[in-house]
Amino acid sequence: MMFDDYSIYSDTGVIYLERLERNLRHFIEDKVSRIRRIGPDILIEMEHEYLDAVLQEIKNNPELSIGVLKSIKKIEDGYRAYILSELRSAGFDYSIILKIGLPGDEEEEIYRVVLEKFKNHYINAASYAPSKGDGEGVYNCVLPADMLNVVEGFDIRLSIEDDIIKKAHLENSVAGVVDKDFFRDLDIDQVVSYMARFDYNAGIFAELALCLGIEELLQLKVPKRARYIRILMSELFRIVSHLYFMANITEILGHDLAWNMIMLEREKLLGIIEEVTGARFIPNYVRIGGVRSNIGSDIIKKIRRVVTGFSVSFKKIERMILADFAFAERLSGKGIIKRDMAVDYGISGPNLRASSIRYDLRANLDYTGYRHFNFTVPYGRDGDCLNRTMVRIGEVHQSIRIIKQALEGIPTGPVLHGINLPHLDFNLTPFISSVECPHGTFKIFGEIEGNRLRTFSAMGPSGQSFVLLEMLLEGSLFDDLEIIIASLDISAGELMDFI
Repeated sequence: MMFDDYSIYSDTGVIYLERLERNLRHFIEDKVSRIRRIGPDILIEMEHEYLDAVLQEIKNNPELSIGVLKSIKKIEDGYRAYILSELRSAGFDYSIILKIGLPGDEEEEIYRVVLEKFKNHYINAASYAPSKGDGEGVYNCVLPADMLNVVEGFDIRLSIEDDIIKKAHLENSVAGVVDKDFFRDLDIDQVVSYMARFDYNAGIFAELALCLGIEELLQLKVPKRARYIRILMSELFRIVSHLYFMANITEILGHDLAWNMIMLEREKLLGIIEEVTGARFIPNYVRIGGVRSNIGSDIIKKIRRVVTGFSVSFKKIERMILADFAFAERLSGKGIIKRDMAVDYGISGPNLRASSIRYDLRANLDYTGYRHFNFTVPYGRDGDCLNRTMVRIGEVHQSIRIIKQALEGIPTGPVLHGINLPHLDFNLTPFISSVECPHGTFKIFGEIEGNRLRTFSAMGPSGQSFVLLEMLLEGSLFDDLEIIIASLDISAGELMDFI
């Protein structure tokens, strides 16, 4: 399973994006400051005055047809504020990132005007308002973030009548960080150690996204062995994250034996991760140009032994859960996300695939060389809590397949392409990068000046699930609240930089 070529994007995809870039220049170049293709994304920089006309062209022109709004957020570069928005094609083939300048003297007022323009074109834009009001006097039930095990990073206010949730309001300010500009005084290589904060169950994916973005910017070829190790560790973290998800589900169902077995197996895998990276949750392991340290033959043998044993144990856990009548009874038909709703609200990952859309960046974008591994992309049909759980169970099996192939085919050689990062000197240069984390598509946007980040924004998949959760809760039984929340697998770390 050796490979010599290293290209993140296929020739067909590059040709398609080049044509899209030409079309954008033809239709909207007179209304924007700059159009630039960055990997599978296109960055458009503009002022707010022409936003309505640009959105009209982008969404309704059949040659462009960008029908999905994935995120809207405000960022700053130390000099000026901007709105950063991700728009995606309905076929999930490419994204457009809009960077919209805000005037300093009327920043908040113009921000609201910009949101109104997005509302004219995208049904979920209202969810990105900075404050939707706390609805005092409307809600008769308040659930703080620390009250339920499955609620992390947001408070819940509910209006309940006869055990039915009539209205729901979610507030994620508790997930905020003291200083969103943590990166401001750090060199590029120092920022990597901060990235795991975006998901404490699978921190390696944020590290990988940052490093892939810089490597693409530098056109840096990562050693083969390092690419295999990246895939190996990514899939171990994916399994650990999905086991945490399954532990939450079984705890809600009161299945103590399954919960104990899941947590025991998770501990074994965390032990392997700690032996390789030196930490269980904050790996600080991926580096620009490769990984921090090599994996010896003794560790490879241990990983093979542990993963083989885990494969057997996980099948037992799966049979035990599926044999429990309450499993299907409690999860089936709850928190349904229809296919069209999943597309309109821009969700991704297992939550999207559970709604019968078989899209996975590992297979569709082929970053880090996943196309050289044999695996399938599990997907559901009904988009309910049961389908979201079964998709994740299927993904654990596929991750085991990928790990076994990586262990068998891992080549010899170095694990880091050395580069003198402190001596890099960029003009102001943007970069965009995406990876398939356990929750969905984790995307980052940044701009480098000199050898430091001037702007940075993480667009995690939990943001879209968080936006959709209010709608899913309304009309549901209060008894189903925990199951619905747990089935979306929302990461508090991803919410801290959301809205």
